[in-house]
Amino acid sequence: MPSIERRTFLGTLSAGVVAGFGGCSSSCPDNDRPEPTTTFGPGEAGRGFDSLPGGDWPTPRFDPANTGFAPSRRPPTDAPTLRWRTTLPAPTVDGVTADVSPPTVADGRVFFTTGAGVFALSLRDGSELWQYGDLSPVTPTSRAPAYGAALAPPVIHDDTAYVPTADGVTALRTDDGTERWRAAGVAPAGTPAVADGAVFVPAGDELVALDTAGGGRRWTTTTSGGSRPAVADGAVVVAGQELFGFDAATGDRLWSASVDPRSRPAVADGTVYVGTREGIRAVTLDDGTERWLVDRGGGRAYSTPVVTAETLYALERPGEAGDATFALDRTANGAPDPRWCSYAGEGAVTAATGDHAFALQSYSDDRRSPPRLLAFTARFGEATWGYRSAEPVVPPAVLDGGLVTATRHGTVVAVGGD
Repeated sequence: MPSIERRTFLGTLSAGVVAGFGGCSSSCPDNDRPEPTTTFGPGEAGRGFDSLPGGDWPTPRFDPANTGFAPSRRPPTDAPTLRWRTTLPAPTVDGVTADVSPPTVADGRVFFTTGAGVFALSLRDGSELWQYGDLSPVTPTSRAPAYGAALAPPVIHDDTAYVPTADGVTALRTDDGTERWRAAGVAPAGTPAVADGAVFVPAGDELVALDTAGGGRRWTTTTSGGSRPAVADGAVVVAGQELFGFDAATGDRLWSASVDPRSRPAVADGTVYVGTREGIRAVTLDDGTERWLVDRGGGRAYSTPVVTAETLYALERPGEAGDATFALDRTANGAPDPRWCSYAGEGAVTAATGDHAFALQSYSDDRRSPPRLLAFTARFGEATWGYRSAEPVVPPAVLDGGLVTATRHGTVVAVGGD
């Protein structure tokens, strides 16, 4: 893989200089695919975790704000091993790139949606705890479907799994899968967010807030699309044809910004981050005014940023060249400074901790089982390990001492360290 010196070369450049790479065949100086130090595949698995991994991963992006950042997690980074493996029924669901949702995790249980229903597995050994089959899974709508278009997973909050279905939202008990309530009359278009006692459901050109207690409708407001809202500090942000901010309690529109979103929003520290055709843009959560824009030139698409306390990760897709994942240092007031980049092979960073980032790769080549999930160091962007699979994998759930992901065809794996 490229040397540390090569990667940290970017750290000497300003954001404005990085934009100068826009006319090159590749926007990242490192054109080589990352080569992890250690790789392993879906071979012989262990008998489970001796010590149960800590922490939860209740939504596909960890929190309602879509940051993808779990600050206190210490995931397996040295000598990773396969702790357990199981297979879920995953019948084809038309129009999506995966037949298995990303996992969510809470209270020692792992939750998935497939075309066969909702499943809860034991985090310790992968055994099935319960199944709920009376639903039609939701496939999200997105203006950038290449980034994470998958079945909408259960969202976990207060011992309840909120499951978007083709004809509403169903709330299930997480311990046994029994139904708490079902809200009909709303057609989810993606993964809801749960916060402030409400389930915020993207529903085409509407955003619907349901009460977590019984599923009653609190309010409905008009948007211009969007498949996963971000909720933070009493506001809900939706990226459709425009970027909108709404009051979480009333649904009143607080602001709109014509920024041509090309990703879902992420919110941290009073700032909304979104990928646009012009670059990565930041606006204030209070009123939607622009704070900065990392201008990488036109004709590019960007993944939903992962935002940590110190770093912003985003995948750039130039169109005519290979994808590049950028890690940028967050600064106090201005645009972030680039630290490193990596040729991602049609993947993106979807989760991060303080010391590591986890990226998907979906490129195809002559190798039957290329690395599909990579662990990078946050500081220098070195790939420490990779999980090999013949099939693409879904975004992982990152835990304290463990990690869970799945392949398109339903093979679920749990990774631990020594």
